[in-house]
Amino acid sequence: MIGLLVVDHGSRRATSNQQLEEVAAHLRILRPDAMVAAAHMEISEPTIAQALATLSAGGATTVQVLPYFLSEGRHISEDIPRLVAEAAAAHPGLVVAIGKALGPHPTLAALLLERSGLA
Repeated sequence: MIGLLVVDHGSRRATSNQQLEEVAAHLRILRPDAMVAAAHMEISEPTIAQALATLSAGGATTVQVLPYFLSEGRHISEDIPRLVAEAAAAHPGLVVAIGKALGPHPTLAALLLERSGLA
């Protein structure tokens, strides 16, 4: 079974962290065939390790990590791959891949205009 793990930076503000749970809820609607979990890279829980453990325990055999980051900065190129590798080591046989950052992408440009009321 496929697992989708959406990951953001994490915040001290609960309302900010809740927004990632809302993204996860949308993913569940879009991919009802997949197990979906949300995790924060740092600051708050669930951590990447906790969420990966939950997906593995739930029967996921493959996990696609979906970074909820706008650009391919250090978190995408270094921090998340390291944290994912450390967490995946505790689950032999689990296949884990990491997707790309959200932008730049034409859909984001359109979304910026929509959210500003200029679309």
